[in-house]
Amino acid sequence: MAASEGDIQRLRDEATCSICLDYFKDPVTSPECGHNFCRSCLIQCWGESEAEASCPQCRKRVQIRSLIPNRQLANMVEFIENLSVQGGKEERKGRTCEDHQEPLKLFCKVHEAPICLVCDKSKEHENHKVIPLGEAFQEYKGEICRRLEILRREREEIVAYEAYLVKECKDLLELTERERLKTVEKFRQLRQFLEEQEKHLLNHAEEVEKEIAGRRNEQLDRLSRKLSSLEMIIKEMEEACQQPARELLQDVRRTLQRYEKRESPEKPLPFLPELRNRILESCDLNHLVEDTMKQWKDALLYRKPIQKANVTLDPDTAHPELILSKDRKSVRRGDKEQVLPKNPERFNFWPCVLGCEGFTAGRHFWEVTVESGEWWDVGVARKSVRRKGRFSFTPEEGIWAVRKSGGQYWACTSPDPSPLSLSEKPRRIRVTLDYEGVRVSFSDADSGAALCTFSGASFSGETLLPFFNLWRNRTHLIIS
Repeated sequence: MAASEGDIQRLRDEATCSICLDYFKDPVTSPECGHNFCRSCLIQCWGESEAEASCPQCRKRVQIRSLIPNRQLANMVEFIENLSVQGGKEERKGRTCEDHQEPLKLFCKVHEAPICLVCDKSKEHENHKVIPLGEAFQEYKGEICRRLEILRREREEIVAYEAYLVKECKDLLELTERERLKTVEKFRQLRQFLEEQEKHLLNHAEEVEKEIAGRRNEQLDRLSRKLSSLEMIIKEMEEACQQPARELLQDVRRTLQRYEKRESPEKPLPFLPELRNRILESCDLNHLVEDTMKQWKDALLYRKPIQKANVTLDPDTAHPELILSKDRKSVRRGDKEQVLPKNPERFNFWPCVLGCEGFTAGRHFWEVTVESGEWWDVGVARKSVRRKGRFSFTPEEGIWAVRKSGGQYWACTSPDPSPLSLSEKPRRIRVTLDYEGVRVSFSDADSGAALCTFSGASFSGETLLPFFNLWRNRTHLIIS
């Protein structure tokens, strides 16, 4: 049974290289994935100097030395080419000029189309640049391969960015979950503490109430007995005053003794001030709770949201050995000093640089990639920080920073730096400035792990600037 045109076309497709879209020439097979290509097409796409590249069809890594010549496929291509020639006029029509029925051997650069020798002589292509078809094929195939490589690189960048985005979002979600669990635990502890304090204060109030009632009843009983005694003495004396002189004088000594033996007038009860003081202690505690609640409410409801700062470096402050990038988002330490103006703002001893953006209020953060440096300081400094000569990197000098030196991480405290105990080396450090809260804190930007916090800092209402110091050559910091 004769093969149909569709069957022949499928055979042609199987014998066609996916790069040049023509029949295979010297076909080779990649053992890693099994795909076939023309050897020349692969070399042109990869470049002959590369030892390893990726398959143009599936992107698997391929060793050029491992390519296997596919002689069976080459024989099949030869057979299909012969079959196509025998296929008749339709195939020949596709390879010949429709107007002149001549082979398409030339290529017009103006029309960007194959033409025959007769077309080349026609007025339509007069003064057009015409080159051989094979030469045009190589030229355009090279251009397509070049653009194809650009597209593949763009695809790889998008895939890499997609993976980065997924990872960053996953890290942020994990960080959010950790913070959520921390919030739940902190408020559980807070509720437990408040419940314990409430119970303590209520028990204290109940005890004071019982003591007031007990002492009141005790004193009322005593006062009642004393009042009864006084009523009897008063009655006897009133009766004595009504007696005649002889009877009054006859028993006057007993009457006077009853008066002298009476209990002295009641003094102010001594326990009342004591109880009042105990009640006032509870009032003081209630006022303390009220003040604390107000502070919490102010902190939680009225604090300014944290904002990511767009930090760029100030070239006027950079030490002459520091080299800033064009976008002023990264800095590295050079081998020698540059010739720069000796302006007052420039550091001349320590290799430091400040950020352009200053902060006088609010809560801000920025991140610094530090993985390529072994000796550096990163943090915040007052705008008035010393620029000339030696000075220490301490809060007293107006600098709040963390340091890496000798493979160890430190908080730049006074009088000496304090070592930080870290489970893993941070790749990026987040610097967070809370101006109203007078606090500078540092954390691992990737894991969210806290590094250290300077609290109760003295900003004195002054402008604060991002601060960077690069101790050694080849140290490179990137700001994001």
